[in-house]
Amino acid sequence: MDLREYYFFSSLDDRELEKLENISTVKKFSKDEILFYTGDESKYLHLLVKGVVKLYKHDFKDNEVVIHTISAPAFIAEIANYEDQPFPANCSFEVESEVVLIDYEKFKNDFLHKKDISMLFIKSLSKKIKYLENFIHTNVTIDINAKVAKFIYDNEKVLDSIKQVKMAEILNIREETLSRKIAKLIKSGIIRKEKRNIRIIDHQKLLSEFI
Repeated sequence: MDLREYYFFSSLDDRELEKLENISTVKKFSKDEILFYTGDESKYLHLLVKGVVKLYKHDFKDNEVVIHTISAPAFIAEIANYEDQPFPANCSFEVESEVVLIDYEKFKNDFLHKKDISMLFIKSLSKKIKYLENFIHTNVTIDINAKVAKFIYDNEKVLDSIKQVKMAEILNIREETLSRKIAKLIKSGIIRKEKRNIRIIDHQKLLSEFI
């Protein structure tokens, strides 16, 4: 395990790196395996070094609501560590993955005071907060038509890698509903489908669907 290859810790010298590795453990996980549940103690700082995880909760009808999908390399739910609170959501793996489990109490005492590390940690927290703000806006303040249009606009570069069933899961809507909304955008000449891939034809019209 060489943690220096991850940009979070690239500034560490050999002695610091050894100290970090002594408080860290690498663990492999299978697809659909659970990393933690809502309410679990946030004892470890979780660094996803390989794979993809999703953070999710269940609504009052016990439907799964996906809050965030995170790809490596990234910290997972580090705000729970920072605030010394239980994890606010469940976390499971979308694919086979690897996570570095770092003893957070020791990490906080030995590394978080370092300027480079603290700035990266704060930036990571800031990105999560912005994502949460966007999640609230997308799922609470705009309708389904706008929600679908915004997702396609924001994720244009990676649409080819997202299956429609996964897109529906991320948006927390039924796949049939998503299909109808996509068909409407196609009929309006805003997007087109090439085999199973979505292509944006008119970015300005797509933008006007959710602004």
